[in-house]
Amino acid sequence: MKKYVDLLFKSMVAHDPFILPLADSYAATENSEPAALGAMSCWRTVTGLNCIGQCIIDKAAGQIFVTANLAEGGMPSVFYGRLKIENETISELELYIDRAPVDSGFIFKPEEMNTLPKGWTSPIPADGRATREELLAVGKAIFDNSTGVEYESSEDCILMEIGGIVYEDPEYLEGLNFDGKGNEYRSQEKVTIPAGLAPARPTDPKARVAVIDEEQGIVVSFAVVHGYVAPYVVTKETGSCFVPAQMIEMHRGTLKPEMFKGRKVAQEMPASATTVEILRFHSGKVQGMHRYINLQGPGASTPWVAK
Repeated sequence: MKKYVDLLFKSMVAHDPFILPLADSYAATENSEPAALGAMSCWRTVTGLNCIGQCIIDKAAGQIFVTANLAEGGMPSVFYGRLKIENETISELELYIDRAPVDSGFIFKPEEMNTLPKGWTSPIPADGRATREELLAVGKAIFDNSTGVEYESSEDCILMEIGGIVYEDPEYLEGLNFDGKGNEYRSQEKVTIPAGLAPARPTDPKARVAVIDEEQGIVVSFAVVHGYVAPYVVTKETGSCFVPAQMIEMHRGTLKPEMFKGRKVAQEMPASATTVEILRFHSGKVQGMHRYINLQGPGASTPWVAK
C-alpha cells in the first residue's frame, strides 16, 4: 500500500493531481477545507519531499496515515494525512500541512521527522503484541476518559509534537508543578515530558479512530479540541501556545504579572485545533505518543465527523 504514498508526493511535486489513481468520485480536504485536489495549495506550492516521518498502514480497513517533511519554496513544511484505498483507487484524502508554528499552535519540528525515540523503534515482544480490538480500545480512549480505564505508559514514552520530541522550559514546568516535581527541573536547560493518557486529557465525543496498524502496534485517532491561544512567557521566551480548554486555568497559573514587564505579549484568544494523536501500544503499555495539530478559528469542525 505504500505505493500510494509514493504517488501522492510524486503528484504534488509534479503539480499534477491526476498522477494519482483517484476514484471517479472522491472526497478530499486540505486543513479541513473540502476541495478538488487541483484547487489545494499542496499541488501548487510543494517542490520536493525532504523525508517521510511515519507510514502507518491499516490493511484491514484499506487506510494509510503518513507524515512527511515537504519542501515549499526552499522552506520545510510539516505534512500529515490519511488516504483511503478502495478497489485500488484513492477514495478519500484527509490532508494537513503546517508551515509555521502559527499553524501548529506552538511546536514545529519538520527537521526531526525521520528520527524517532526508542518507544517507537523497540521491537515488539512475541507475547506483547496488541490485538486489533485492544488497539481500537486504546484509540477510543485517547479522546474519551469517561470509561475510567487507565493505561500505563512505559518509561520510554515521551511526548512528541509536530515532528519531534517536545522539550519544555523547566521554569514553565515548575509553574505547572508538572508531575509534582516542582523545582526539581531547575537544574536542566530543557526537559522531555513523560507522555500518556492523563485523566484530565482533552476530550471530543465525535473523535474518530481512523487507522490501526497491527504490525507496528500503532493506532491513529482524530479529534477537534477547543481551547485558547495564550501567552507563553518564560525567562528566555515571549511567545504564544495553544492550550486546550481543560488545561487553560493551569496554564494561566504560570503567567505571573512580573513576567510581562517591558515585554510585548500576545493576548489570549479562543481557537480550535484539529488534532491527530498517534499512539504505539504493546506489552500492555503506551510506548509512544505523537501529536499533530492544525490550528483553526474558534468553534471549528471538520467534514469528516459525519463520515
